[in-house]
Amino acid sequence: MAECSGDANTIRQFVAKVNKFSSQYNSSSWSANTVVGPPRVYPQHGDLHGAWASSAIDAHQFIEVQFHEKVFLSEVNVYETYHAGGTKSIQAKDPSGKWDTIYEATKLECIKQSRIFSPPIKKPNYQVDELRINVDCTKAGTWVEIDAVEMVGRRYNFDMPSAPARLSKDMSQLVNKDLFSDVQFSVGGRVFHAHKAILTVRSDFFRAMFCDNMRESDTTRPIELKDVSADAFAIILHFIYTNEIAEESDHCLLLEIWRVADQFCLEDLKSTAFISLCTNLNVNNVVDIYVEASSKLPVIEDLMSAAMSFMRARMNDIVHQPTFTSLPKEVMVELIQMMTEKMTLSD
Repeated sequence: MAECSGDANTIRQFVAKVNKFSSQYNSSSWSANTVVGPPRVYPQHGDLHGAWASSAIDAHQFIEVQFHEKVFLSEVNVYETYHAGGTKSIQAKDPSGKWDTIYEATKLECIKQSRIFSPPIKKPNYQVDELRINVDCTKAGTWVEIDAVEMVGRRYNFDMPSAPARLSKDMSQLVNKDLFSDVQFSVGGRVFHAHKAILTVRSDFFRAMFCDNMRESDTTRPIELKDVSADAFAIILHFIYTNEIAEESDHCLLLEIWRVADQFCLEDLKSTAFISLCTNLNVNNVVDIYVEASSKLPVIEDLMSAAMSFMRARMNDIVHQPTFTSLPKEVMVELIQMMTEKMTLSD
C-alpha cells in the first residue's frame, strides 16, 4: 500500500504487482513476483531466496512493475542484493503508454554487497504508476538480483503550503479584532475587522482594492462583499492571517472557499482547500463534490478527476447512494457499465 511521508502530499510505495519480465530463474524463490512489497532480503547480500533472479544472463533483462497510486515521481529506490550495479536504465510509462527513460547508467559496476540504488532521475511532468527496470548482467557475468523497488512521489504537482506554528498562533490574535484595524467588511449581514497592510501583502485582489484607486479604497465605511457567505469569509480571513483552515471544515464550505480563494488570488488557500477535499472523500460526499466541482464556474477539473477516480474504485457503493442520480448522465452510465462488466467477469 501507499504510505504517506512527512506531509500528506508525499507518497512512498513498494511494488503492487509485476506486469511483465524478461525471464525468471524459477517460479518461486527467485521469481519476478518476489519484488512485490517491501524488501525480504536486504540488507543481506548474496544469492538468497526472496529476490528476483533472471534465468538468462545477458544485457537484456528487465522487469516491469506497477504501484498502487499514480504520483508525480521524485525518486526511485532499487534494492539490489546480489551483484549490485547492474541496473542500466529506468523507464516510466507515460500517459500514451510509451516508456520514457528517466535514468541511464554511464557505466556498469559489479558491487559485492547489497545497496539501495537511488539514481538521479529526470522527473516526469506527468503522473506515474508503472516503471521498467532494465538490467545488464554482463559486467557481473552471473545473476544480478533485485529484492524490491520503491517509488517516491507527490500526489499533487505543487508544494504543500507552510504554516509555522508560532507565527500562525500569534497572527490568529489579530483575526477579526478591532485592535489597530483600519478596514471593515460587511458580508452576509456580519461585520469583519481587518488590517489593510496584511490583506495587501497576502492578496493581489486586496492590493488592487486598496492601492489602485478603486472605489473600495475609501474604507471609512464597511466594504460590502457579495457572492461569498459570512461563514466562508470568516475562514478565508483566518487563513489570510494564519495560513491555516479548520480541518473539520464542511465540504460544501470548502468548495465555496476554493472559488472565492480563486477570486481573491489566494493560491495557498486553493491548494489547502483542494487537498482537504481530496483527503476527506468518502462514499457519502463524493457525488456532491463531483457535481459541485463540475456544475459551477470556475470548474475544478483536478477535483473532478480525484472524485471520479474514487467513484470508479468504489462504484458498487456509489451506485446505491441516494445522490447517485444527481450525477451527469454520462458519468452514471460509465459507472453502471463498469459495475456490470465487473459482475460479469466475476461470474
